Amino acid sequence: MSTATTELHPTKVRILDAAEELFALRGYYGVSIREITQAAGVELALANYHFGPKEELFRQVIARRADEHCAGVLAALDRAQAAAPNGIAPVEAVVRAFCSYTFRMTVTGGAGWKRYFQLLSRSAVSPVYELVLDPFAKPYGTVVRRYVAALQAALPTLDPSSLYSGFYFLQAMVSRMLAETGLLERQSRGLVRTDAFDEHLERLVTFATAGFYALAARPPLPPR
Repeated sequence: MSTATTELHPTKVRILDAAEELFALRGYYGVSIREITQAAGVELALANYHFGPKEELFRQVIARRADEHCAGVLAALDRAQAAAPNGIAPVEAVVRAFCSYTFRMTVTGGAGWKRYFQLLSRSAVSPVYELVLDPFAKPYGTVVRRYVAALQAALPTLDPSSLYSGFYFLQAMVSRMLAETGLLERQSRGLVRTDAFDEHLERLVTFATAGFYALAARPPLPPR
């Protein structure tokens, strides 16, 4: 649980925890404030008192862990760059830094962090959530800029359109894994589990790193 969470009133924490779980499972539109307060074991009026409308509750659920998450992802990049003799981390190290903190938190951070990542990942695919995801989008903008710059430094021949496309693909892969929809289990007929994040980290780093090098080796696509 983040430091910000521990400083909140216990009733607010219970409401946020219940909202986080239900929003992750059923989405913003699939949950009512009454269902959230029932799950939290508090009176309906307390949700209105502490948060106001459901939109603001959703925003505060998103905001609660956003800064800590983004800081952790940035700290992983700082360590990768500090370990590089010239301060330019290789592509593999940048990709690993981007994935490792988040994957570790979804395994070791407790049920709250796992639900939070599921909520972010499942909400991010729909434009209807764009406004209520704003508390995450603002600190995450710094993450995007830092990682894009790190990849550009590692692969200076990579043209900007391929750079941003490649980073978008990387984000999509991570997001898909964090959503834990069970699709991987169904497609692999139980051979692979979605929650085997240690295994997925190694495969994803290898896969994405090769993709960035392949993009850098090919000529840029002509403008449309």
